[in-house]
Amino acid sequence: MIRIGSFVILAITVFVLGHSCQAFAPNAVPHSTVKSLSKTSLNLGDTSIFSDPDSARRLFYFWFGGTSGGGGIAVAAFPQMFSRFQKIQELKGIGPTLGGEKLGMSTLLCGLPEDISKADVEKIVNNKMSTEKMVAKGPQDSYFAQKGYLRFEAFEQANPKCNPLALRAVFDAFTTSSATVDPREAQILLDSFKQDTSIINKALISNKLKGYSAIGTLLLLLGIALSTCGDAFSHGWFPDWPGNQNFPIGLVSPGFWTIPQYWT
Repeated sequence: MIRIGSFVILAITVFVLGHSCQAFAPNAVPHSTVKSLSKTSLNLGDTSIFSDPDSARRLFYFWFGGTSGGGGIAVAAFPQMFSRFQKIQELKGIGPTLGGEKLGMSTLLCGLPEDISKADVEKIVNNKMSTEKMVAKGPQDSYFAQKGYLRFEAFEQANPKCNPLALRAVFDAFTTSSATVDPREAQILLDSFKQDTSIINKALISNKLKGYSAIGTLLLLLGIALSTCGDAFSHGWFPDWPGNQNFPIGLVSPGFWTIPQYWT
């Protein structure tokens, strides 16, 4: 899901930056060309791009389609993320543990309900089974498993009687994705964890921050797209409504109920 969200973010960002960078066109470009480009450039503070209702409607359809795709990803992803977060929190005090010295995890940044035992982690990372064997012996009930990716279910199955929270923390330190990872990358990280278990804390924090940044960027770009959709919609179907000039106050004065009087 994160990979799909990143693709959407990249696509929208390229579009936004591609149009915005036209403002830096060199002087050698003919004036007529620059003028033509300026008409299509995205300037959120310039309402001239909405001067023609037909153009505004076309712009609305374009941005609405893109926003629907990104919004659909967000709507589908956020409930799953919240459910996964709750499941991790429920692992507090659950399952077997070797106890002893704690690893010193940054529980808030790592999204963990409590610190984990160093001995529990060492038991997991010192598993002699390679990650590729974990994939081969693990469940083959998904597309990614059949393509040779290491899933958490296979990692869990290869580490029986281990602390559930420690298992989740180690696996999440492999990748920003919570479900799958390239077994070769996972093996490299496992080998490094054997040398120094404290690396897990840094790797997990890094992956969590990458995930939060991706979500924040997606929300920011969705907000920009929704704002553009709203402007295009209002200038396309009720351009003379006085509320367009002082939105969102216009929703109250003169009031959204006056929009039908200006509908075109």
